Amino acid sequence: MQLLCLNCGGSSMKYQLLRMPEEEVLIKGGIDRLFTPRAEFKFKMPGKEERRWPIPGATFASGIQYLVDILRQEGLISNTQDIAAVVHKLAHGGEKFKEPTLISEEMIANLEELYLLAPVHLPPAVEGIRVCQRLMPGVPQYAVFETNFHQTVPPYAYIYGLPYEWYEQYGIRKYGFHGTSHRYVSEEAARILGCKVSELKIISCHLGSGTSVAAIKQGRSVDISSGLTPQSGTIMSTRPGDFDPWVLPMVMARTNMTVEEVSEVLVRQGGLLGISGLSGDMRDLEEAASQGHARARLAIEVFCYQVKKYIGAFAAVMNGLDVLVFTGGIGEKSPRIRAKVCEDMDFLGIRLDQQKNENPTSPGIISPEGAPVAVMVIATNEELMVARQVFALIKTAAQF
Repeated sequence: MQLLCLNCGGSSMKYQLLRMPEEEVLIKGGIDRLFTPRAEFKFKMPGKEERRWPIPGATFASGIQYLVDILRQEGLISNTQDIAAVVHKLAHGGEKFKEPTLISEEMIANLEELYLLAPVHLPPAVEGIRVCQRLMPGVPQYAVFETNFHQTVPPYAYIYGLPYEWYEQYGIRKYGFHGTSHRYVSEEAARILGCKVSELKIISCHLGSGTSVAAIKQGRSVDISSGLTPQSGTIMSTRPGDFDPWVLPMVMARTNMTVEEVSEVLVRQGGLLGISGLSGDMRDLEEAASQGHARARLAIEVFCYQVKKYIGAFAAVMNGLDVLVFTGGIGEKSPRIRAKVCEDMDFLGIRLDQQKNENPTSPGIISPEGAPVAVMVIATNEELMVARQVFALIKTAAQF
């Protein structure tokens, strides 16, 4: 069975074609800088070099059509009916979608009602679904939500200190994000350590342009740094993370900014970019900080401090810690950030082997041998995780 996994974002698209249940990646890649003259298509097949070329002005429609053409050209499909299902990774399911879901017109209408919860993420995802309906008629489509994994978070951890009617009427509560990533790395950590995920207390740090920290006890998410939307939690590339909500009415009163203008600041002008005044890319900030840029250094310090604070809080929530996992672009690739986050955490049993941290190798354990907490670097694989979930759903449905 072949599953095509798509992740349609605001300016990019990622994809993988997997053969299940073998979990064999047949092709993977993406399109960067969609809707611009610099749009670029890339793909890689097993045992071959990555190939890329420009497709100026690419949209979701032209990009997905291009992908289908490549699949035919490379002999992976003869027609779209060779694809058993298209699997979309979506950011937010609210309280309507608590598990992987077969996509229907009713489901899409319900998704559109959730746009306010993830205005940057959901509209392009729905556009990707619509494009697939046109280009691959008759091929079932499924949605797996980043919020699904966090449905096990208890009410006392997800309810805000706001009028309860707001939760009942508008669904205002903590939902959490990066669920597919947190689930994948927690299960992978257990596999590497040779034990069951149900035996472990894990803190997973997905650090990238979007960031979240998850407390995972016995394989179940029990708390998460992000909340109602992907804007909350730790600071991120351009998102502010947690701050006093009274900031907004105060600034709006003083500047006459509209809701739309303030929303733009929250989505695109906060976080690492807002503090540094330079960039939202951690690589740029690390380089600038090494050259004495004070605000770049401050942005890094704020980021690491906030991640560290969540680790301490979640260790308390779970009454201990067995495994600390770093994943995501920053978590996987920045030894400096990992070291700074783990600094002075000996009281929790968190220690780093400096050499292993600088050059993580398989199986990705960067703590000293015998350390109380296994600190690990695990490359996330969200496409494989969503494929596993949908394959299990299809297999179960076929038995009835």
